[in-house]
This record gives sequence, structure tokens and C-alpha cells, in this order.
Amino acid sequence: MATRSVMKKGLHFRFKTPTKKCDTINILITGKTGVGKASIINAIVGNNLAHEGKDLSGVTREVTSYKMTVNNINFEIWDSPGITDTDDVITERIKKTLKQNCPHLHLLLYC
Repeated sequence: MATRSVMKKGLHFRFKTPTKKCDTINILITGKTGVGKASIINAIVGNNLAHEGKDLSGVTREVTSYKMTVNNINFEIWDSPGITDTDDVITERIKKTLKQNCPHLHLLLYC
């Protein structure tokens, strides 16, 4: 399997080229409420796809995915509602959505 590099918005990603089993690189961005997960997604994608809040109250209510292609490589970036140390309901919703829709998670960014 060949190794590829992608440069996007000053970020350098290096990974193995997806196989037929997995033709999309899946990235989950998660973390506490109001830390800027949507802003990170918009910076990576290079477009204002994810709704950004103006204060510390959370905007994202459901796990949402954003698809993009860079250098013929498909990416799906998953945004999650903010989580806290005691919020098992949100954590379980994230797990359930990913299990149903995302067979392989390649990168998890915790903000």
C-alpha cells in the first residue's frame, strides 16, 4: 500500500492510500462544548460548511459529516456535539452514529 501526503491549509497529512475496503478517510472532531470544533472543520475544508457559534454555548446538536476530495482522495469529516466529562448520553449518540455510518475511523481529533 502506497503512502500519500496531502497539504491543506498549512496542515500536512501523511497516510496510506485507502484500499477498496475503505475508500474514504474518516476523521472525527470531538471535544468540549464551545471549543471551536466547527471552526477547525471549516479551516480544513476551506469553506464555511459547519455552523460556528459566537459564544461558548454549543451549536452542533447531532453528529454531522462533511465530505471533500483532495488529490483524488475522499475525506469525510465528522463533527460532534460538545461533550463533558459526565455526558454519557452525547458520547453514546456519537458512538451509535459512527457505528451505523462510519465503518472505519482513521483519525480522532479531541479539542
